[in-house]
Amino acid sequence: MGAAGSRKGEPCVLLRKTTHVEGSLKPPTGAQDISNSNSNLWTLPVRTLTFACPNQSQEMPSLGCRIDCGDVVKVVIPGHKPKSYSMSAARPGEFDITFKVYPGGRCSGYLESVKVGESVLAFAKGKKKRNLGVGITHVGVVAFGVGITEGLPIAEAELLRGEAERVHLVWAARTHEDMFWHEQIDALLREHGPAKLAITRILSREDREGCLRGRVNTELFRELFHGWVPQTSRFLAVGTKQMMRQAYDMLEAAGFPFTQCALLTKPHKSG
Repeated sequence: MGAAGSRKGEPCVLLRKTTHVEGSLKPPTGAQDISNSNSNLWTLPVRTLTFACPNQSQEMPSLGCRIDCGDVVKVVIPGHKPKSYSMSAARPGEFDITFKVYPGGRCSGYLESVKVGESVLAFAKGKKKRNLGVGITHVGVVAFGVGITEGLPIAEAELLRGEAERVHLVWAARTHEDMFWHEQIDALLREHGPAKLAITRILSREDREGCLRGRVNTELFRELFHGWVPQTSRFLAVGTKQMMRQAYDMLEAAGFPFTQCALLTKPHKSG
């Protein structure tokens, strides 16, 4: 079974806030929809909120949330439906939510407004399972922007399982300023080595040493995952629904069909 929880949520006290990206400049005056604005003008803040588990529970996984299976934390937003966030890390007695603060965003604005010592209502939800097949030797994770908050923890979980011979994390963002968690990524590289873990950073609007320039595409996937066998290779894309759909289409065109190669799948309904 997947994670379970009351849709009313359980109270989780905010213990601390950590800022990864300060954010720069501001959106144009009067901009109501940032997707239609000139987003070259600013970088949005990214923060991690660390919450205490309900009832001072020290059990793992926190809230029953299986990070390695893509379970989400549903945060109850006052006057709005619960919003899904990836649990970016969990430790005995506490867990993290890492998110981007959008101008005028109702959900991110609510999290931004919560003060240390205050509580939010939250519960875990998820039904996906790992698509094992004949076994997994190679895992590719494609994260778009803040999707790294789910992508990196899952990549790390796959490394800790020790089943895959190689894990390749591809992170696509606009600029290097939009990226964070550099120390965590470097620590993983040191721990597992380049033969086990590969990291490819791609920037669409900036040239920077150590990063590719452009956008993900089918030819890039063919190059990055050359020699991988579909039967034992699994992939996860994390981002907006459109980004994920396009990524899976590109992977399929590169020889990795979604139905066979998806890392996480939902159980089929019986009857």
